[in-house]
Amino acid sequence: MILILSGKYQGEETFVKEHFPGKNIPAKNVDEYDFSIEEDIDKAAAELAVQVMEDKSDIILCHILGCGVVPIDEMQRYHAELVGRTSCLLAERADEVWIVRAGIGQQIR
Repeated sequence: MILILSGKYQGEETFVKEHFPGKNIPAKNVDEYDFSIEEDIDKAAAELAVQVMEDKSDIILCHILGCGVVPIDEMQRYHAELVGRTSCLLAERADEVWIVRAGIGQQIR
């Protein structure tokens, strides 16, 4: 599995199509999956990681939500934290990890 991390609208889908032709691209990004609110956010992240991996995609796209302004809304903060923790779990299992900015990818593992 290949994990692609990017900010929103950074050209990640075009990058994947150009650099990984024939690979199965998921219909949605990690931050678009349904998630459960748990008191233990690590448990929620583990559940979300399982849900994402059940789709059996060759590529997993994950927007980086925690590198900007911290949301005032508690639910948005929870979501950003959840996606961040989930991306760490997915990165542990990934064969390759890439970060894409301005349409340029850099392999970080």
